Amino acid sequence: MEPPSLTDYMMAVQHPRLCFPDDDVLAASTTVLDALGPVTGSGVFGCVFRFTSEDGALTWAVKCFTSHSDARADRYRKICAALAELRPAEERWLVPIEFAPEGVLVGGRRWPLVKMPWRPAAPLLDWVERWKDNPAALRAVAADFTAVVGRMGELGIAHGDLQHGNILISAPRRVQLIDYDAMYVPALAGTARPERGHRNYQRPRPVGYGPRMDRFPARVIQLSLLGLAADAELWDRLREDDDRLLLGQEDFEDPGGSEALAALADSPDPQVRDITARLLADLRSPHDLLPPLAAVVMEPTLTPVTPARPRPAPVRDTASETPAGQPTGPRTDEARGGGQQQEPRPEAEPGPRPEPKPEPKPEPRTEPGPRPQPHRAPQPQPQPPQQPQPAASATAAPAADRPVRAAARSRSTRRTPVRRNRWLLRPGVLLCLFVLVVLLGLLVALFLVAPPW
Repeated sequence: MEPPSLTDYMMAVQHPRLCFPDDDVLAASTTVLDALGPVTGSGVFGCVFRFTSEDGALTWAVKCFTSHSDARADRYRKICAALAELRPAEERWLVPIEFAPEGVLVGGRRWPLVKMPWRPAAPLLDWVERWKDNPAALRAVAADFTAVVGRMGELGIAHGDLQHGNILISAPRRVQLIDYDAMYVPALAGTARPERGHRNYQRPRPVGYGPRMDRFPARVIQLSLLGLAADAELWDRLREDDDRLLLGQEDFEDPGGSEALAALADSPDPQVRDITARLLADLRSPHDLLPPLAAVVMEPTLTPVTPARPRPAPVRDTASETPAGQPTGPRTDEARGGGQQQEPRPEAEPGPRPEPKPEPKPEPRTEPGPRPQPHRAPQPQPQPPQQPQPAASATAAPAADRPVRAAARSRSTRRTPVRRNRWLLRPGVLLCLFVLVVLLGLLVALFLVAPPW
């Protein structure tokens, strides 16, 4: 039999004494209402309502299920038993839960429910929207979230659906997790995964049901928080809807064409760049043995990464040479002589000396200034040291001969330029077009006023 719908639950919970016959606390509570009825949060498998005690001191969240599962009761019994062994005072992420397989009466039949204390905390998206311009706060939450995920890994527990809707941020910037429908505990080893999780946080290749299934979505959340801490403008630049942080399903399916991953890969925070590289490796990994999260660096050294752009090679100026002893281009005869002017060689061929990269000029190259002629006879004594060239010549050393390191270009430099018909915008063409349009209009007017027939 299908469970009740959301509307059925909304009508029933307005009468707590009738719909909670076995829970004296809930039966004596008051349903929190707004202009549309009971305050609720709905999901894929159920809906959540709020109830307060008669004195208003206590508030509970009650989840009722709108989908059926034969394994739900057994799963929740094992989850509640595993969490009952933990101490909420030490495990700050934990919200105590109670499962009642026949807890709510709707339509004359009892249905299961999950009850937990209502936490005065902000959902992750609302919190980030408020604190996105505070890098210290973002890093503090990222560090606490990393610690929570690491602690759950030590306990052999995994949440199963880490996403913004299941993460609450309470004072002082502490992370709490809710919605344990897909949780894994050691007692559930060998069973099937009940749900895949939120599409904007899960890897396209599903991770098996076990203690490591939180590592990919946790890396997505950690990367988003640290990426915003390094550059708050990413919040408005990369988010396409309100159902994600910075990354989504399309980024995981096509990482090479993802603008968000490219922006995070160029982040000024070196840790963000490292986590982005790790996330890309997780997407390519054929197995589920993904590495755990790295500890958060609270005060990183930001080093902006600007993609290198190709520089045009300057025209070689043969009239200027680098001073002896500081060669930056191909070595000349003066440079080989250790700063001393070399005597001309008798076997030198007449004509211009060969250059490594000859310049295609129509006129022959001339060498200004006094230089040793190629036909001079060898001198018995070495020539005096060469006078240094003017500063203007030293600064004009050819940069094209230095090796240029290939660097990654930004997407804007890789785009193929679009050729437009610029001749249409010339004034003469526009004037001719205007005259033709006017003449055509006059001809049409003449035919309408005084037709030839």
